[in-house]
This record gives sequence, structure tokens and C-alpha cells, in this order.
Amino acid sequence: MDQSIINIVAKLAHLAFSKKEVPVGAVVVNHAGKIIGRGYNRMHGKKDATEHAEIRALRAAARKVGDWRLEGHTLVVNLEPCLMCLGAIANCRIREVIYFLADPVFGSAESKLTKAQLKELFPQLAIKKAADQGETKALLQQFFQQLRKKV
Repeated sequence: MDQSIINIVAKLAHLAFSKKEVPVGAVVVNHAGKIIGRGYNRMHGKKDATEHAEIRALRAAARKVGDWRLEGHTLVVNLEPCLMCLGAIANCRIREVIYFLADPVFGSAESKLTKAQLKELFPQLAIKKAADQGETKALLQQFFQQLRKKV
């Protein structure tokens, strides 16, 4: 994994954090390794449950290429995608998803579905977990600690 892509995903997660959103960032990378779509969570700010980082990155990439089909592209995200996002990713014909940290509450790539279920639901989609360098976990912990203090 290209370190510059990891850094951009982290910057997007920090941007979400600064807007009081769950700190998730995502990018869509084309065949040449160029980022063509970026997104970060905006559910609270936009008052829209579909404003996940992955969905926003897919929308930006589709605008860039002029088509909803993103065949052969890769989506990189710092947190395990939920089932809604996995469905959108597969529908866009994304080839591969790379994520860094499991999400035991909403994640569906490892936390809720088995490898067999994933293969049945999304036969063309490769899903890989890369090692989190600790930044995603630390940022999420900080976000939820701050959230608990406000309650």
C-alpha cells in the first residue's frame, strides 16, 4: 500500500473528526494508482444516513470518470465498511477494498459476515485488511471519549 494514499485517508478521517463526525476517510484509486475520489463521513452534518466516507468517495470517483461503473478500481478506507457501503462498492464494480481497522458494531467485511457469505454476496469483490498503524484506532477512541464527555 502506497504510504501517500494511507496519509490521504488519514487526513480525510481527521477532517471528519474536525467536523464532529465519526473519523472515517476513504479514497478510490484507479488502475494507475491515482486517487480519483475522496470522501469522509458527513452523516451528522448533512443529516443523511448515506453520507458515509465510502459512498462519498464513490460519488466523487463516478463524477470524475463520468460513469457509475468503476471497474478495476480500488477503494481504501480506514474503517471496515458497513453492509450498505459494501453493497454500493460492489454495485459500482469496484475490484478491491482495503481497510485498516475492524468495526465490531457495523462492519460487515469481517465482523458480521463470514468469508463464504462475502463470496456469495460479492463474488467479484476482493476484500483485504491492512495493518492499522494505530492512528485509526487512536482517532476513533479520542472521538468516542469526547462524545461520552458531552453526554
